[in-house]
Amino acid sequence: MSSNQRLIAIVGLVVVCALGFVVAKASEDSSDDQIAPEPSVTAPAAQAPADPAATVRTARGVVAPDGATAPARPAAPAVPRIVVRDLQPVGGVKELVFHKGDTIRFVVDSDAPEEVHLHGYDVAEDVAPGQPARFAVKANIEGIFEAELEHSGTQIASITVEP
Repeated sequence: MSSNQRLIAIVGLVVVCALGFVVAKASEDSSDDQIAPEPSVTAPAAQAPADPAATVRTARGVVAPDGATAPARPAAPAVPRIVVRDLQPVGGVKELVFHKGDTIRFVVDSDAPEEVHLHGYDVAEDVAPGQPARFAVKANIEGIFEAELEHSGTQIASITVEP
C-alpha cells in the first residue's frame, strides 16, 4: 500500500469514528425528545479497505467513488414538544395531527407542576420543572381532542386524529 493510500485510509477511519461519536452524542443529547432509539453509526474494522475508491457509508448517506451521494434512511420524526411558561403554552396552542392507527406522541415541559390531560383518551401525566410529561397513546379514536393543564384549565394542544 502506498503512503497516499495509507493516508487516505487513516483519514477515512478518523472521519468515520468522528461521525460515530457525533451521532452517538446527538442521540444521547436528544434522548428526551425521542421515544424510539436513533440509528447509530458503527466504526469499521481496524483495517481500511484496500481500494480507496470504494463506496463509503456515512450518517448522511452513501458516497460513491464518483463523489455522488445517495440519501440515508430518513430519520424518525421528531416528537413534538410543548413548552409551558407561567401556565401558558409558549407560541400558543399547538396543533398536532395524527392518523388513526398511529401513535400520538408529544412531550410537555413546564416551569410549574401541573397535570396534563389528553381529553377523549382520558390519559393524564404529571409535569414539573425538569420532569417532562411524555405521551405515547395509540390513536384509535377519530376526532379533535384537547390537551390541557388540568388544574388551571389551560388548553395547550389541539390533537386531530384523521381516518
